[in-house]
Amino acid sequence: MCMPRFNLMFDIGRGSPRLVEIPKILLTHGHLDHSSGVAYHVSQRSLRHLSGPEIYCPPELAGPLTEIMELWSRIEDFRTEYTVIGLEYEKLYPVHGNFFFQPVRTVHRIPSNGYIIIEKTVKLKPEFLHLSGMEIAERKKNENLFYESFLPHVAFSGDTQIEFVLDNEVVRKSKILFLECTYIDNERPVERARKWGHTHLYEIADNAEAFRETQKLVLIHFSPRYRPEQIRAAMKARLPDWLYAKTTAFFTGG
Repeated sequence: MCMPRFNLMFDIGRGSPRLVEIPKILLTHGHLDHSSGVAYHVSQRSLRHLSGPEIYCPPELAGPLTEIMELWSRIEDFRTEYTVIGLEYEKLYPVHGNFFFQPVRTVHRIPSNGYIIIEKTVKLKPEFLHLSGMEIAERKKNENLFYESFLPHVAFSGDTQIEFVLDNEVVRKSKILFLECTYIDNERPVERARKWGHTHLYEIADNAEAFRETQKLVLIHFSPRYRPEQIRAAMKARLPDWLYAKTTAFFTGG
């Protein structure tokens, strides 16, 4: 999932020439459908004389991923540039300007996390809103008149059980939420989804109130057994009307 506005991508299951300009990869976990494009991306940036990308990942993945990248350098007989960063949770990482990203642990079969894109702004404390501009300029020399505000814009789940949403207020308050929805019917029940560390459409419907503050819900990572028309029909049948109206199904194709 590429986000050109922030010059980063969430996961890279396949290498693509169209993504080579993106310098930051935010990996949610190490399963191949989410990470196998890393080596290609690094190699292509080196061939184009671009800076080595920054690859952020769960801390448990940093060591093995570095080993894999070193092996690919030997296979290609070419030294590539890259930086693998094992994430620190609760830390804000700079994106650009006032925007940062924060990793949030998720519940999957292997170590994993999602990400929140956050805008940090400085606002005048309510008790000082009545002051004129000149008064603010004078008083801020000796007083702390401001506080930091953190606005979550985008949340991206990766593979996870629904607890990514239920247990994290910052996820529920994000304007746009990309949430995995692997299964959508009774043939693959909720119990199966949870066993494999995934989210079921029925769980989203049953916990609809958790999405009240979400402005746009984008469902991703559907099992390939489902056709787009099946997915849309299941969403319409299962989700409350108010939630269905702000929910979109994203299909990667191919």
